[in-house]
This record gives sequence, C-alpha cells and structure tokens, in this order.
Amino acid sequence: MGDRELRRRCERILDELAVPDGTDVRTLCELVGQRQGKPIHLVPESLPPQSPCGLAVRTARFDAIIYEERTSPLHQEHIIGHELGHILCGHDSVPVIDSDASRLLLPDLDPALVQAVLGRTNYTEAQEREAEMIASLIMRRSVSPPTIDADSSGAGQDPLLRQLAHTLEDADRPGATGPAFGRRRHRRG
Repeated sequence: MGDRELRRRCERILDELAVPDGTDVRTLCELVGQRQGKPIHLVPESLPPQSPCGLAVRTARFDAIIYEERTSPLHQEHIIGHELGHILCGHDSVPVIDSDASRLLLPDLDPALVQAVLGRTNYTEAQEREAEMIASLIMRRSVSPPTIDADSSGAGQDPLLRQLAHTLEDADRPGATGPAFGRRRHRRG
C-alpha cells in the first residue's frame, strides 16, 4: 500500500470516530474505550533499555497502553497514539515468546497471560506503518493551528505563525511538506 492510500485509509478510520479536531490523545483513548465498551487504561512505566517505548495489551475486560514514563510529554503522546493506532486498526501481533519459554522463565504465571503481555511486541511492517500514520494524524488533529488575522495590511502578523498555519492548513495539497511518516519502530537504545 502506497503512502497516499495508507493516509486515506487512516484518515477514514479517524473520521469514523467523529471526534472534533483539538481532542488530545488521552481524551481520545477515553472516548474509544467508552465506544468499545471496555476502558483503555494508560499505564506509564519505566521500560527497560532496548524494549519498545510502548505496547498495547488487549484483554476481554479492558485494553491497556503501556508507555515510557521517562520521556518528554510530546513523545509520550505520540507513543500512546501509536499504540491506540494498533487498537483502532485491530492489529494482532506476532508472539515473540511461546508458552514453553514462559513456563521456564515465569513458572508461577499463566503462560497465556505472559504471552499476552510480553509477547505483543512484534507487528508486521505494514501494521507498524499504519499505527505510525494513525499516531501522526492524531497528533496533527490534536493541535489547533493558530488563527491568523487576515487584515489586508498584514500588520502585526508574525511571519513564523503565518508559515506554521499555512503548513498545517495546506499539508494535504500535492507537493506539500508536512510531518514525515517514516517507519520508526519506537525502540529506544
């Protein structure tokens, strides 16, 4: 799937939520939890080095988004948006720990629980791109562009604010440069 097609698909997913622009990612998690009939708990954790910066854990009663607490608030918002993207898109991860390994490493815990929590770190490349696009679009929608006074003289307008508003308002036009939607995996290290 090409970048434009991916973006259109992700825009449709977010449009179906019918949430007003300016809604922050934490409020969006609350709304999605209400709509799906089970809450989404946001869990800040000090995650080990070389581990993902976040992960989504889905259970029958609730979903949890675990995110790195030792990073900037903006990065935390992006991590939460990325993991919410996996939830919104219905992604299933590829287990990275099997039941035999979990019995050996953590013999006192139910292997299914261990797999649900520790095994949910690998998604396909396409799923990662989709979750990353969702996160970027959530971040973009959560920021209201500055209002520009359109007086004819242009007096009092800050050129930097004008450029920022122009960039945010026209990011969809052909040839526009906007947020980079790369293939970051949210791993630290």
